[in-house]
Amino acid sequence: MSAVLVQYGRGGFVGRFAAREPFARGARVVVSGPRGTEVGTVLCAADGPALDGTALRPATDRDTVSHERESKLLDTAIALAEARGLPLALVDAELTLDGALILHGLAWAACDADPLFADLTERFGLNVQFLDLGTPVPKEAPEPAGCGKPGCGSEKGGCSSCGTGGGCSSGSCSRGAAKSADELTAYFADLRAKMEAQRVPL
Repeated sequence: MSAVLVQYGRGGFVGRFAAREPFARGARVVVSGPRGTEVGTVLCAADGPALDGTALRPATDRDTVSHERESKLLDTAIALAEARGLPLALVDAELTLDGALILHGLAWAACDADPLFADLTERFGLNVQFLDLGTPVPKEAPEPAGCGKPGCGSEKGGCSSCGTGGGCSSGSCSRGAAKSADELTAYFADLRAKMEAQRVPL
């Protein structure tokens, strides 16, 4: 079985997938990967083992996800996060083909968002996941007590399980004092510029 590099997700992730049949560069394919089953674009053939999953088949028009539905789900999630008073900025949403909703966002203070995601999962009938866009903790940073993230608040019952994938889901739920609207706008503008700079042209 051969392997191909596939770009997938709104963030332009790239992974190496086993290919059950030959796929040409630029082909739209359905992959089973780290985030579930979704559509990606073949970049090229790949050497070495397939580490990220399998390219299952060519994608069809029926595999196209409704951006209008994603937008409505995101609006509902934002409203519920605000109603709960959570320090979360939710900025994007992606639906996978196997019933997962991936929310993109940033938490700028200690929080436990598990109840919110459980509520959204029940309301939507989807497996709700959170992709934390926060800056990772530098490797040279000291490891304090608790989960090991500076200012996490776990010792005070804040982001109760961020060290194990819960809470704010990816372990960087706390980034210090709450940011202003202008600071958040500048942050996401810089993040988008970096993402665009790293995109692989087709």
